[in-house]
Amino acid sequence: MGSKVYFIKASVDDGEQVLSKKAVRVFKAGGFAECFKENDFTAVKVHVGEDGNNTYITASCIKGLVDRLLALKTRPFVTDTSTLYVGRRHNAIDHAILAAEHGFSLRGLGIPFIPADGLLGTSETAVQINGELDKEVFIAYDIVRCQSILSVAHFTGHPATCAAGTLKTLGMGCASKKGKLKQHAALKLNISDDCTRCGVCFEHCPADAITLDDVKANIDQDKCIGCAECMAMCRFGAVECNWGQEDEVLQKSIAEHALGALKGKENRAAFFNFIMSVTEGCDCFNEADMTKIVDDIGIAASRDPVAVDKAALDLVESKGGRKLAELLENDKLDPRYQIEHAERIGLGIANYELIEIK
Repeated sequence: MGSKVYFIKASVDDGEQVLSKKAVRVFKAGGFAECFKENDFTAVKVHVGEDGNNTYITASCIKGLVDRLLALKTRPFVTDTSTLYVGRRHNAIDHAILAAEHGFSLRGLGIPFIPADGLLGTSETAVQINGELDKEVFIAYDIVRCQSILSVAHFTGHPATCAAGTLKTLGMGCASKKGKLKQHAALKLNISDDCTRCGVCFEHCPADAITLDDVKANIDQDKCIGCAECMAMCRFGAVECNWGQEDEVLQKSIAEHALGALKGKENRAAFFNFIMSVTEGCDCFNEADMTKIVDDIGIAASRDPVAVDKAALDLVESKGGRKLAELLENDKLDPRYQIEHAERIGLGIANYELIEIK
């Protein structure tokens, strides 16, 4: 018997108010109210969208879910953590200002935006998990100390992990900067002789790890944080990675950090995947109108983070008629590493029963 995944068809064309109501219908159908108790500090984990990005899931789309938590008399706060790369989500002050501009605020949602990892992304707790890769993982302080989590993920493609959904929202998105560094350290990027020396990677590298010589760009491995921004920006395919090894390690590390984020919250979390505006890259990209790889599908939710990601992946691949890696035009990627490892370490099960809500 598989985990139950509740699903409703939805599209951005429905409008934010309708999407909010549909999310609430999923919440009620799944009986997710049982995950939250009165006076819980409940983390509503979101991605507020990078500055310039306009395909993220907007605050208005989750307003109904927040209202349900308030009706249950929990103490919800909307939250995320700081990024490794330098931008408007690199520290709590700039992150909170951007979140407010995008509606993730007391005025927009009726609850405050509180970065879970403190002012500089270093407020953390070492959580013992005894995983295959990590014995302990570094999780944002307030994620560890809250009693329950409502995770709202935007399921998209990703240049390093292939799929970015609930597991990545929990693993990468709930980790402190030290935890993020540990995960990204798996990626070893190099620049091939196909480099045209255009300088775009140099301009966009958040770690100042790229230099230009007379022939091509070069990556200083001691400075590289493995964010893959250079790979995403290169128009000539000159940035290379040994996907057969690094991609698998990165995804496994994400799963283990997700395990750390949920430790102590068994049966106290609900996981939503908004499978709309499924773009090639995640919401960290500061680009407007990123290309959709499939038409909008809907909203899926479960108490099982593994099952809800597997369901989202299956729905995207069914809609697109091809594997996700092929839709991203990088057949060396495989999103199943994170799903299979998450199942192996006890986060959930990949087998699921899809229950469609009309």
